[in-house]
Amino acid sequence: MTIHAPLAYLISPQPWAGFPVSKHHYAIALAALGWRVVFVDPPAELGRAGAIETAATDVSGIASLRYQTSFPYKLKFHARWLFDAFMRRQARQLVAAAGQPDLVWDFDNSYQFRDLRPFGAKTTLFHLVDDVGMPGFGTKHADHLFYLHSSFCVRAGGILRDDHEIGHGLGSIHAQAARTQGLEQGQPNAPRVGFVGNLGAAWIDWDAITIMLTRNPQVRFTFWGPKPSTNVRNAALSRILAQPNATFPGVASPAQIVSEARDVDVWLVPFVAEKLLGGPLNSHKILEYLSFGKTVVSSWLEAYDGNPLVQMLPDPNQGGADLADLLDSVLADLVAANAPEKMAARRAFALEHSYDLHLERIMQVTGLALQKTKTHAA
Repeated sequence: MTIHAPLAYLISPQPWAGFPVSKHHYAIALAALGWRVVFVDPPAELGRAGAIETAATDVSGIASLRYQTSFPYKLKFHARWLFDAFMRRQARQLVAAAGQPDLVWDFDNSYQFRDLRPFGAKTTLFHLVDDVGMPGFGTKHADHLFYLHSSFCVRAGGILRDDHEIGHGLGSIHAQAARTQGLEQGQPNAPRVGFVGNLGAAWIDWDAITIMLTRNPQVRFTFWGPKPSTNVRNAALSRILAQPNATFPGVASPAQIVSEARDVDVWLVPFVAEKLLGGPLNSHKILEYLSFGKTVVSSWLEAYDGNPLVQMLPDPNQGGADLADLLDSVLADLVAANAPEKMAARRAFALEHSYDLHLERIMQVTGLALQKTKTHAA
């Protein structure tokens, strides 16, 4: 007789195909423990109402599931009660197609499924790594509500519990870099400053970056990520694109960033606080940068207030020239900023927040099996 590994549905507001975010990392960590994982994409147009498609992924143990609702999706915005009723039926249809789950782990802050009970899982988790898009819409009748920040829990209508607040995590590729890369101190006479992200994001403090480039012509600035189209670029970014000490390699995979990280001396997290959705609470980029060991220069973030591992502005209202001043102070003594003991401390901190450790904590809180599960025949 074959005993199957437990089955988990991981419901995500982002599809499996695309840039990996926290939901992907949790799915990978869960599969590494021997779980079978069905990664449920948000509803999509598949060409046929009611269509459900599953496919293997490039990660062992994980299948992706795509579906098109059998009813007009616009009901979500015009008749929410009816949409919710249909989505309860949709949950049962997914189970019929992909199997009865032991665990449903829902990361969807836009409430595609407002009630997780129709899945019939032994355990259900609602996990807010982003703020809710619809305040007061409830906890989806989940057994546990996990959240990145207490305000997310409050706006969802949940009850605050210290052991259910889980911060950002560090993915496996960055964890491996933290464990294996050396402690190179870089080239203080020709330093390199790096930034990774969506270069079209409205929150980036391009005014501060303009000052940084102008003051430091000897410093190489590299911005990895998709460049916005010409019609959405602001004046500051347009000027930066023409600067000789700024390079824009485009989109790079995490593996590419890791390979180039050895040559970066300072990492930037520059933003305008009032333009950040939900406010300056945290940033997953900090852990990735810390995994490389080099110093991080950042606008103010609540999660790192008072943390000596990050060079951060002391006030959320500061930016522009203040952030440029902070970078200047770091560049003035890079040898001290990137001393081997400081680099080791940054990497150790990042490793303490790996997704593997977050998953271990979540499974302890919920009582789910921690041991690696194996299929076997009897």
